[in-house]
Amino acid sequence: MGTFSLTRTVRRRTRTAAASLSLLALAGLVCSGATAAQASARAAGSPGSSCPQGVTAGTATIAGWSSSVPWRSVGRGWILGDLAKSPTSRGTLYLVSPRGQRYRLGQAPANSSLEDWSGSGTYALLLSQGIAATTGTIIVLNLHTGQTDSFTVYSSSPYQPMSFSRPSGTAVLFSPGTNSGGSALPLQRFSLAGGLQLCYPTQFAQAGQVVGGYLENASGTELVLGTQNGLEVVSNAGQPIRAILTRGPSDSCQLLNWWNNENVVVTCSGQLLLYPLSGSRAVQLTSSRDIAAFLDAWQLPSGTYAEAAACGTTWLEKLNSDGTATTLTIPGAADAGTVHPLGAYGNKLPLLIGGGCDGNFPYSFVDWYKPSTNVATTVLGGPAGGGYVTGAVLFRQS
Repeated sequence: MGTFSLTRTVRRRTRTAAASLSLLALAGLVCSGATAAQASARAAGSPGSSCPQGVTAGTATIAGWSSSVPWRSVGRGWILGDLAKSPTSRGTLYLVSPRGQRYRLGQAPANSSLEDWSGSGTYALLLSQGIAATTGTIIVLNLHTGQTDSFTVYSSSPYQPMSFSRPSGTAVLFSPGTNSGGSALPLQRFSLAGGLQLCYPTQFAQAGQVVGGYLENASGTELVLGTQNGLEVVSNAGQPIRAILTRGPSDSCQLLNWWNNENVVVTCSGQLLLYPLSGSRAVQLTSSRDIAAFLDAWQLPSGTYAEAAACGTTWLEKLNSDGTATTLTIPGAADAGTVHPLGAYGNKLPLLIGGGCDGNFPYSFVDWYKPSTNVATTVLGGPAGGGYVTGAVLFRQS
C-alpha cells in the first residue's frame, strides 16, 4: 500500500518561501547556541521517548497592544497577517477585513512564525525554532490583550504540523516529528498553557504505522492520520474508527486538506484524489503527467483550484473537467516565486505571494484574487514600501 508522507513540512516550507525567507534568512532566526538547545531538549523530552513532554516557559504581555479592533465583526473572510519591513526584521500583527480595512494589533513575538488562528478568533498560534534546533517554543497569543503563554517541546525540525483544536481552539495539536531512530512520534494535544492532554496512537491493525500528517474535522470529533498503508480515522480521544487504504504498493501519497466533512484531499504519485472517509472508492481529480506536485486544492463557484509546486516554486492552477490543469498568472505577480492560497472565501482566494527558495523577491504581500474575473487586490504588504508579509492565516471556517 502507499506510504503517506508529512505534507505539512512541504506546506510550511512553501509558506516560508512565499515570504522569501531563504535558508540564509531563516538562519538569522536561529535561537542561541547548541548548548542551550541541548539543555532544552532534555527538558522537553528525549527524542527517543514515546511521547515527549512539553515544558511551560512562562507568561508575558506584549507592550503597546491595540484595543481598537471591532472584535464583534471579526470572522469569516478576515485575515491575520505578520507584516515586517524586511524578511529578517521583527514583524507587526494586523487584522484585515474582507473589504481590506487593516487594524494594527502590536508586535509579533520575536523570532516566531505565524501558524494558526483559533476558531474563536481570540488566539494566534506561533512557533519559535531555529533551523538546527531540536526543540521549539510554542506561543499562544491572546489577540485581544497581547498576553502570551509559551511552552517548549521536542521537535525534530521547525516544519512540524501544528494547529489549534477545532472548532474553537481550546487546545493545541502538535506533531513532534521523528525520534532518534527515524520513527514517527505520536501526535500530541496540549492545553493552551502547555499541559500535555493526550498522545494519539502510532500503530493501527490495518493502516499500519503512523508516518506523519493529520487533519481534524470541523467539529473536532474526529481526526485523520497519515499511515504507511493509507489513512486511519480516529476519534478525538484517539480511538480507531476506520482504516482507509491507498491504491497500490507503488503509490507515494500525502494527506493535504479537507474537501468537506466527508472527504479529504490526497496526492498520490503526482495526482489529486478525493478519499471518502466512509471508505468508498477514491475519486481522481487530475490526470496530469507533468513533474509538478500538488500542495492543496479548493472549490469555488467558478471551479476547482490547486496549488502546484516544482523546484522551489509554487503556482496556482485551475483544474479542468478532463483532469488536466491550466496555470493562472496573477495580475501584478507574473514574476512571483510562490503563489500560496490561504483558503477559500466565497468566490475568491486570498493569496500569499512572494519569492522562491532563492529569496530574490524583494517583497511579499497578500492579495484577494477572484479567478472568474482575473482581478487581484493587494490588502497587506507589497511593493513601494508596503512591507513584507512573513506569514498570514485566513479565519478558520467550519
